[in-house]
Amino acid sequence: MKIVKYILILFVLSLSGNFVCQSLESKLELKEGNDAYKKGDFKKSEASYKGSISSDETNLNAIYNNGNASFMSGDFESARENFNNYIYKSENIDDKSKAHYNIGNSYLTEYAKEMNEKGQPPSGDFLENAVNEYKKALRYNPKDKDARYNLSYAMKLIQNQQNQENKDQDKKNKDQDKENKDQDKENKDQDKENKDQDKENKDQDKENKDQDKENKDQDKENKDQDKENKDQDKENKEKKSETKEQALKNLDAINSDEEKVLLKVNRKKGDQKKKSKTKDW
Repeated sequence: MKIVKYILILFVLSLSGNFVCQSLESKLELKEGNDAYKKGDFKKSEASYKGSISSDETNLNAIYNNGNASFMSGDFESARENFNNYIYKSENIDDKSKAHYNIGNSYLTEYAKEMNEKGQPPSGDFLENAVNEYKKALRYNPKDKDARYNLSYAMKLIQNQQNQENKDQDKKNKDQDKENKDQDKENKDQDKENKDQDKENKDQDKENKDQDKENKDQDKENKDQDKENKDQDKENKEKKSETKEQALKNLDAINSDEEKVLLKVNRKKGDQKKKSKTKDW
């Protein structure tokens, strides 16, 4: 791995190039940090590198290696701070290129870590930042094959992620279209149901009006029947009264006729008596 390989190279260079410029205490802390790093004890190596930097803030080897230790321990933010500090203080373009390369790796590694943990692309701009750092590395060293390969890989991940997002968006749009169609169908069905209900209500209103008319006609008929019954009762009463009066008249007539008959009979009897008194000789 390039990051480990560069620590060893940088350590050799520091011994041959910057050894005289470093304080003894800073050099000892740097060596302890490198020993701990080689053993895989990155937390201890970080502590030693920080001690070396405290003793000598110009110790670029300690700053760079501290970035590597933070990277390996998973503290990517701290790693980037150290590498950027190294780039700011270093005047060597090849060293700047490698620091930018490692910053790019920190973004790419953090992207992969979150991708594995969450099962989906992280929300941060890790890939875009990685691409920018690899491009900066290539500006300082266009011949860096590792930076060029990682740049291509990061750009491919971006393209794949964009393609996946487009597919997801297409699926989302299709689902939304289907949902809209289903909603339209539901609305049409509801409209039809409302129209049917309106028609049913109108039919019911018509039926109610017809029933009201029928009831009114029945009421009129009942009133007419009541009037007819009253008229009939009145007529019957009048007829009854007339019949009684006629009966009385008839009775009077009968009585009068009987009296006439009796008078007539009596007259006849009187005449007969008169005749019987005359001697028929």
